[in-house]
Amino acid sequence: MAGAAARPTTGAPRPVSAFPGTAPAVAGPALVTSLGEVRTVADVAVTGSGGPGTGRTFTGRVLPAAHGAPVTLEHWAGTWRTVDEATTGPDGAFVLHAVTERLGNAQYRVTAPAWLGRPDASSPALDVGAYGDLRDVLPPDEPCLGAAATVEPTCDDSARTGRIRPDPRRGVGWHRDTDGAFTCFHGETDVPVERCTYGSGRPDALHVALVGDSHAAMVLPALRDAAPLLNWQLDSYAAARCLLADPGPVEDECHFRRGDLLRRLLGGRYDVVILTGYRQTAAAPEAIALALRRLLGTGAVVLVVGDGPKLDDATLACATTPTATVDEVLACAMPRAAALQPSDPLLAAHALAPGTVLADTVAHMCSPTDCRPVVGHVMAYRDLHHATATFGRSVLPYRLNLVVDALEERAARGGGMVG
Repeated sequence: MAGAAARPTTGAPRPVSAFPGTAPAVAGPALVTSLGEVRTVADVAVTGSGGPGTGRTFTGRVLPAAHGAPVTLEHWAGTWRTVDEATTGPDGAFVLHAVTERLGNAQYRVTAPAWLGRPDASSPALDVGAYGDLRDVLPPDEPCLGAAATVEPTCDDSARTGRIRPDPRRGVGWHRDTDGAFTCFHGETDVPVERCTYGSGRPDALHVALVGDSHAAMVLPALRDAAPLLNWQLDSYAAARCLLADPGPVEDECHFRRGDLLRRLLGGRYDVVILTGYRQTAAAPEAIALALRRLLGTGAVVLVVGDGPKLDDATLACATTPTATVDEVLACAMPRAAALQPSDPLLAAHALAPGTVLADTVAHMCSPTDCRPVVGHVMAYRDLHHATATFGRSVLPYRLNLVVDALEERAARGGGMVG
């Protein structure tokens, strides 16, 4: 599967023949000569970040060590294309450089050509991203719209006086602001969760899974539209109830679906898994954390998106009163402590699964004292607890910047991926 070779789920390199136009040989970490000698391209790490046109440095070693052995850095562009060449130092170490060409994920590999009777060897394909700050790549339609208004210190949304998008006082457009979120969604617990695939179809795409319940479905529209820009292939696994967790006892109604979904995710060789769900899920934090730790074991970056606040009836009614002025709608609020009840089990599960990354939704929707249905002149809710698609678009860059940071950190540790 393209985009997944650096993930340690099977320990096996991806065949070069997975890419159209390449020779049917194995581009693995080692090849063996007739004399039994094993040669490897080892400990490859990538440093550097930023958008297209920024530099990346590839370091590692060719083993067994030999001074002056040639190494090349190749970029997948329909075929493997050489972008840099160097020779190894006395300990087999090398340094190679590349400049990223376009937004999003791309793949590179380091190859040590045959030399002085030693066989050639290549690293697995390495996912290397060129993202930069995704607030610049995926900006709102207008500055300071939605989530940005709560976290950007320079935001001034006074120019939008008199406007709310979608306007909760006008018909039911705000309630229907889903943008296709539920086109791949079901409620049955005795059938597998349907997988729907969106985004890039290129063989070097990064593989991303979105997992959860109806709250995950409301994350989908913005992520679906961003995926092709970033060269991400997105698999959505969204279904009512039965949030991803350890399957639990066989008599539990969610046992089959959770077990089946977890097996599929573990076998999917995903680069990134994004999990979110309703704070009133029946899944226990400890069971969610067990599933999260197993996903981390595949080498995936795991983003836990904390749930948003839950409104009460009076606050939603305040915001949707047809005769209210814009200022009156903007003033509708409820105490933060009440809006965050019951406590979010995803936050507890994140704490029990070190290595997961947390996206704090509440920080984009609440002040230290209260939570409001309208955030940055965007109606953030389509009912008491589901976000609107419009608000989801405004908060997406902040969530994905966390993913990019995690990919970059993993690459610097030798994980083969970089933001």
